[in-house]
Amino acid sequence: MVVLHVKSPDAEEETEFLYECAASTAVADVAAALGALAGLQTRLLSLCRRLRVLRSAARYADAGAAAVGELERALDEAEAYASKEQVQHNRFLSPRALREHIKNIEKKCATALQEPPEALDLQKSSSDNKHERIQLWWAGKELAMDHKLCDYIGINDKSKIVVKLTRAHDDH
Repeated sequence: MVVLHVKSPDAEEETEFLYECAASTAVADVAAALGALAGLQTRLLSLCRRLRVLRSAARYADAGAAAVGELERALDEAEAYASKEQVQHNRFLSPRALREHIKNIEKKCATALQEPPEALDLQKSSSDNKHERIQLWWAGKELAMDHKLCDYIGINDKSKIVVKLTRAHDDH
């Protein structure tokens, strides 16, 4: 399996993660999977940031200490899981785990603040859609969606490459 070290420049911060696939995988399939994973990672980190802002704005004032503690722990765990430091530890992100962290935070938040997630505007924002149409870059070259990954990196399934995600309409 080829290991892709994915870098995704974001308006707020650059995110990174590892992804694994076969060298014979179509670039379009890899781009779709990476876009979905980058979108979940960005959504989770954004959710954590928004809740930290609420925390500093004393929105938790009426919440019980135990509920706030559980929410803080959930935020810490989620941020650690989705952080780019996971790349240094050779740990891959899982879409399922990212979704579970998001659900857990929303549940803990609803308990701590005694409001549904919808009332706190924690649901998917329109900025999350920016990862739907992406383009992959490797070695300074744009990877064509109608090719396979092996057309660029060869058939060696033990490769590790660094790819950059950009929006499809970006000029790079």
